[in-house]
Amino acid sequence: MGGERTALAQREEADGNRRWSIDRMTLGLWLLGLLAALAVLWGLSAASPVLIPLAGAFFVAVAVAPVGRWVRDRVPPRLALLGPFAAMLTVLLVLAIFAGGLWFIGQRVAGEVPRHAEELQRLWGEANGWIDGLRERFLGDSGGDSDGGGGGAEALSGLVASVLAAAREAVSTLVIVLFLALLMLVEAPVWREKIVKTLGPERCTTTVTAVTAIAQQFRRFLLVSTTLGLITGALYIGWLSLFGIDFLFLWGFLAFLLNYIPVIGSVGAAALPVLMALAQSGSSTALMVAGGLLVIEQVMGNFIGPRLEGKQLAISPLVIVSSLLLWSWLWGAAGTVLAVPMTVLIAIALSHIDALRPFAFVLSDKSDRRRFEARTRPE
Repeated sequence: MGGERTALAQREEADGNRRWSIDRMTLGLWLLGLLAALAVLWGLSAASPVLIPLAGAFFVAVAVAPVGRWVRDRVPPRLALLGPFAAMLTVLLVLAIFAGGLWFIGQRVAGEVPRHAEELQRLWGEANGWIDGLRERFLGDSGGDSDGGGGGAEALSGLVASVLAAAREAVSTLVIVLFLALLMLVEAPVWREKIVKTLGPERCTTTVTAVTAIAQQFRRFLLVSTTLGLITGALYIGWLSLFGIDFLFLWGFLAFLLNYIPVIGSVGAAALPVLMALAQSGSSTALMVAGGLLVIEQVMGNFIGPRLEGKQLAISPLVIVSSLLLWSWLWGAAGTVLAVPMTVLIAIALSHIDALRPFAFVLSDKSDRRRFEARTRPE
């Protein structure tokens, strides 16, 4: 009897040691995974000057690829290069429309700014006083050399210089992106043959399927965001015109532009016209303006948006907001624009790798694996 108890105790001890060793192994694997994730994040941040133009060029290329294919299928083979050039011409046409709209709005705003110069200077002084008060209250710093006059003018000049520098950098990055996108469109057939010869037909099919799904999801996101942005901008202009708020076209344009940045963009688009209403007409008007803009954002985001989209992106809203924070931290302003496309790219890529498919499922907004896999496959 005693021998049986001793043998049982030894087996239990051996099982416990085995479970402990498995737990230690699992813990080690999780730690290695965490270190690998941190290394990847560091690499993404360090290589941002290279990765941002490449990512932007990839999404531009997949957005206009159908135009290139349509033209290439209708011209003789010797003129196949007309397809990529037609696709890039479409991009340039969109940019020209965008620049023309920006120029028109800039002319209107420049004509109205002198009427508000005194009011803007007063608001700037009040904002400086409020910030100095908070600094003195919480940090014990009186901010002694700040003032609402010359300091405001100097700060405004600095702001203008920063905006011009950022615009110059954005234009140079855009030129690189367009050039890379053109090369991607021209060499796409060649790269497909390289993938077939390198990975084999089966893996090539998996890769092409993933890229096709990413392209379709991105084009759907782009089309729906553009439609929603146009409707939202028109509603902004209509609502603000009821209260006589100045710079109407500017606020409508910002509402359209920031609509490409989920959640955070709508907050920024609504905050600026509310501040303008506060400066121009007082707190009661600002509250009414804010209430109307909140209704517009709720209706567009929760009612019209899902119906226009039909098949939504298979990404959880919480993951989208988290990705905005992550990619803006890694890549700055470019990260906020590329956050949703990059998250969709990662989720679909993970879904096509058997070992990593559970992580893709965690990123999704579906509780049914079959529905999620249907969203990550091309139509």
